[in-house]
Amino acid sequence: MNPQRIRSHRVKVRRRRSRSPLKRAVVRPLRELQASFTGIPAMLRRHSLLLLGLGGGGLWLAWPSIAPLLSTLHSGRSGSSPQPMQVISVFVEDPERTVMALALWKDRPGSLLVLQGRPSSQAVNIQQLMNRRKWPSDEGRIVRLEPGCDTVGQVDALARLLEPMRRRGNLTMITSPAHLERTLAIARIVIGPMGWTVSGQAAVTGDNRPESRWRTLRDQARAHLLRLTGLTGSRPDSTCD
Repeated sequence: MNPQRIRSHRVKVRRRRSRSPLKRAVVRPLRELQASFTGIPAMLRRHSLLLLGLGGGGLWLAWPSIAPLLSTLHSGRSGSSPQPMQVISVFVEDPERTVMALALWKDRPGSLLVLQGRPSSQAVNIQQLMNRRKWPSDEGRIVRLEPGCDTVGQVDALARLLEPMRRRGNLTMITSPAHLERTLAIARIVIGPMGWTVSGQAAVTGDNRPESRWRTLRDQARAHLLRLTGLTGSRPDSTCD
């Protein structure tokens, strides 16, 4: 090879500029975030039915908490609407619960008192209150509700009683301290979707055995199943004591 034919070539090499800390910390993450967002519409189109189902299921599960709020807002905006209905419900297995319920009922003129329990419990409860001169002479706004073998069944019976009422309002459940949490958990799932605000008061009674968390979770699942199918999972009333 002839050395004279060899030509030299200059190659210009560009040095890569180092990115500033601002670009590394702000600009680059923003660009990556923008790129990830561009794929969301396509993902929504591909999984629209799944997302619609998840959204509907989430709304269904949240409705027991949403419905009472909407009912309260509607009542607040309608200045001419009647006052919210006041209902007091008590499980009558222990008369001390009914004593508290009667006191609360008298403090809320126009409220409805619902005594819940089997016929035998109702009879014993009323007789003891009469012996103690606690039973009111006017029973006009007192209802005896006997259906239900357990708490879920009794709450379902209460829901059926309240459903035809045009006015919604506040429901106060009275039972023993240990039983109150489970009762409210069930009632808020079953009766809350109807637009009722559910609260409770504990009456100290002779039976204050603590309940397991498992029973509450079990009955919450039963309450959702009741909303979905109309089945309480309780024994028939004819088999109750």
